[in-house]
Amino acid sequence: MRRSERGIARESGPLQRLRRSFLALGEQRPERILVGFSGGADSLALLGLLAKLGRHEEFEVGAVHVEHGVRGESATDAQAARAVAGALGVDLEVSVVPPDSLLRHAGVGREEAMRRERYRIFAETVARVDADAIALAHHQRDQAETVLLHLLRGSGIRGASGMRPVTTITVPWWAGDPVRRDRRELHVWRPLLGESATELRGYAESLGVPIVEDASNEDVSYRRNAIRHEVLPVLEGVVPGATINLARFAALAAMDSDELDRQAESVFKEAGEPGQLDRLWLLGLSSSLRGRVVQLWITRNAPAGLEVSSNRVDEVLRVASVKDRSRVVEIGGGVVVRVDSGSFRVEGGPEASS
Repeated sequence: MRRSERGIARESGPLQRLRRSFLALGEQRPERILVGFSGGADSLALLGLLAKLGRHEEFEVGAVHVEHGVRGESATDAQAARAVAGALGVDLEVSVVPPDSLLRHAGVGREEAMRRERYRIFAETVARVDADAIALAHHQRDQAETVLLHLLRGSGIRGASGMRPVTTITVPWWAGDPVRRDRRELHVWRPLLGESATELRGYAESLGVPIVEDASNEDVSYRRNAIRHEVLPVLEGVVPGATINLARFAALAAMDSDELDRQAESVFKEAGEPGQLDRLWLLGLSSSLRGRVVQLWITRNAPAGLEVSSNRVDEVLRVASVKDRSRVVEIGGGVVVRVDSGSFRVEGGPEASS
């Protein structure tokens, strides 16, 4: 066995799996990675693992800490996170969420508003420091929580897929954003989705640096925390291994969802005129493809970045099933779908009023 192979063989399980995940990125392997770093056990484990892997695979690792400012101790936690990152040899960017930013997100709860602002900062920081991607420490239990939250909202198979290991999102993705002109693509890498929270905490503790504990993680007024502390333990009591099984279900659902997307893309080429969709042709498709074709069609014909919710797609399909008169379905952002007896058209948007 060569010396390099002996070194890899002595690596911890999480580090070996992280290496495989990194190499699997192929041509998408980043040269500079930014880690979303709260200082908690999960992000500490990821930062420690990536810092070590980066020395072997020759990529740069930085970190960004988002201070939401909703807790009195958040500034102290940010200072502690900076010290911990420094102890690991990683430079940390600390970004403070503007006090009035959460007011931009009318109609959603604080948890979602904070998530949106966090991703906005991730996208801005990645662009500013010229990083290739943001690495996030979501793990197996996070995946299980995400699946449950999506199912409880009535999501279909796409929502049941949970989080993907590699994805590209446009920030902001939400409608009605006052700074929407600053939209950016953000490449997100979640290499720990198959790891258990227990093993990651063990690795974090082995690094010999303090773990920054966020007291808000115990606040069950946040839905995700309620799922974590009150729902998952009950499910584990009824079916041991429920958390692992939910994460596995997400992976299986992702494969089925991707296959439906491929089929929708294929049949979409038969749709006819780019700006219109034939009603009878659409109703002739299988029920599992109709919604995806409508969503794909709206996305292709509406202004860039428009978020198309599943309930709006369902409404278009409901109206399409009634053959009497022309109707209009509001999609958002001034965009509507006009459904006539024979076809659909997308109308409106910012360009229409200019």
